[in-house]
Formats: sequence, C-alpha cells, structure tokens
Amino acid sequence: MTEEARKLVKKAAKLLQPSMLALRMKPDWDQATPLFEEAARVFARCRLHNEAQFAFEKASEGQQRLGSELHAVKHLESAAECACKDKRHEDAFNLYRSAYETFASIGKVAMGAASLNRGAKLLLEEDKVDLVMQLYEIALEAVEDEGTGVDTSSAGSLVLTSQELFQGLTKILVDAKKLAEAARNELRYAAFVSQIPSFNGTRALCRAYLHAIVLNLVAGNGQEALATWNDCFEVNGFMESKAASCAQDLLDMCRACDYKAFQDSVQTCGVLYELDNSIARLLKKVSEATFERITTEIGQKSEFEVSQLLSGNEGFQQQAGEGEGDEEDLC
Repeated sequence: MTEEARKLVKKAAKLLQPSMLALRMKPDWDQATPLFEEAARVFARCRLHNEAQFAFEKASEGQQRLGSELHAVKHLESAAECACKDKRHEDAFNLYRSAYETFASIGKVAMGAASLNRGAKLLLEEDKVDLVMQLYEIALEAVEDEGTGVDTSSAGSLVLTSQELFQGLTKILVDAKKLAEAARNELRYAAFVSQIPSFNGTRALCRAYLHAIVLNLVAGNGQEALATWNDCFEVNGFMESKAASCAQDLLDMCRACDYKAFQDSVQTCGVLYELDNSIARLLKKVSEATFERITTEIGQKSEFEVSQLLSGNEGFQQQAGEGEGDEEDLC
C-alpha cells in the first residue's frame, strides 16, 4: 500500500514538471492535486507521518493554486497533525500559522483565528506552552484588528471566536499561576468587546471585569482589584449587573478585614456561578495570609484616597481664606 502511495507522489511530481512529449508547458495542478491527496491519506493510515505531512502540504499548495482556500487550509491542518504526531512541533506551529495566513488572504480572519485556536489546543496537548502562547497572540492581534471596523453581519462570529481565544489564554495563564497576566488578558477582552458597537456584549463585558477583579484578589493584588473596580464605574451597564453585586460583596468583606465573612460571601453571593471553573476554584481556596495581604493593600489605597481628598479640601479652604482677605483689602 505504501509503495502505491509513493508511486502516486512520484506521478504527481512529474505532472508538475514541463514536458515537451506530453505537450505540458506548465504544472498541471488539476491532475496532480488529487494524487497528492490520495497518497497523503494512505501515508496517514499507515502512520508514515513524515511522508503524509509532505503529501498534505503539496495537496494544500495544489488546492490553493486551484482557488480552493478552504480545502487548502484543511490539508495544512492535516499536515500539522502529522507533524505533531512525529514530535515536529515547530513544523506544526508554522503550518497552523500558514493556515491562518491563507484565510486572512481572502478576508476570512475569524476563520483563520479559529484555525490558530485549533492549533493551540493540539500543541497544548503536547505541553508546548510557549508555542501555544504565540499562536494565541497571533490570533488575538488578528481579531482585535478585525474588530475595529467589523460590520454587523460578521460581528457575531468574530466575537464568538474571540471569546474562545481569550478564555483559552486565560485558562493557560491561570494554570501557569500567572494570575496578574490572566487579569490583564480579561481586561483586554473587555476592551475588545467594547469596541464593537454592532454587538451587544454587555454580559461578556461584565463577566470579564469580574474575572479581572477576582484574579487580582486571588493573586493578593488588592490595589489592582480596587483600581479595576473603580474603572467599572465608567462601564455602561456594569453597576446594574450581577457581576457588580458579586464584586462589591467581595470587596466589602475585604474592607471589613473579616476572613470568615469573606469565605461565607464566596459561597453565598453567587459569584461562583459567574466565574469560569478554573477561576472559581482559586477563589474558594484563598488563604488567610493572601486575604490579609489584600486587606492591607485595600486599606492603604483607601487611606491614600482619603488623605488626597482631605488635602484637596484644605487647599480649597486656604484659597477661599485668601480670597476673603483680598475682598477685605478691596473694601
């Protein structure tokens, strides 16, 4: 069977060479492409991953030259799967990036980002976190650029794709204990959703802000959590949402410096139902030491804001007093 597949590849390769005898002046992709496809399938069944990867790549090139980008991407992804099975992870990374570029070349950015997402999941199974992060970054930059001028008909699919991408990256960062980066990623998602006026993303926006607040609390970054909460006052619809109620309950318990009340609030205020599972698990496990660090930071932040307010009032009163003196002199 494998010998037959190699004969197919050899025959296909000949069809790509000019031949005076066959009156062929240019590559015949119409006849060569199906031969590469058949050979690739045979090699894949026989677990000859290296040869299957080569045949899928040639089949992809053929489909692209014939104007069928969708089939071209399908073959690139099949080639990437073969490369992954053979532990050639860099090859898989490059093939998924090529799949995205193929879609992007015909204006299908959301489909290209979805292809990168599939590649990220595949490489994550191989524990290649660095390559996964690079694929996510390419995909996120692509959807962010596309979101700036997206029309109503395309907004839905773009937001759904981006949601899966941002959630996937947050989960990886949470699993890697990079909680501050995960919080920033959630804020990045919120900024992305807010720039698409044709899509009503209020719920997604509120959830992203709640995730950012909780992740900062879990990381012990009380000041960052409070700063994010303060930013939420500028977000339309947030203060009326369930996410806002949950965030306020948690921050109130932090201000009260009551660890037991904080734990009870986590279980009863409904916040666990508003969070992704990976973040909810972390919130339930906040230690007393982490809680004390949060309360200290929040207390310092509050004292600083109060002192700023008082100093501002004193300055105002001093200016008012000087103004009164000036009025007396004028009289």
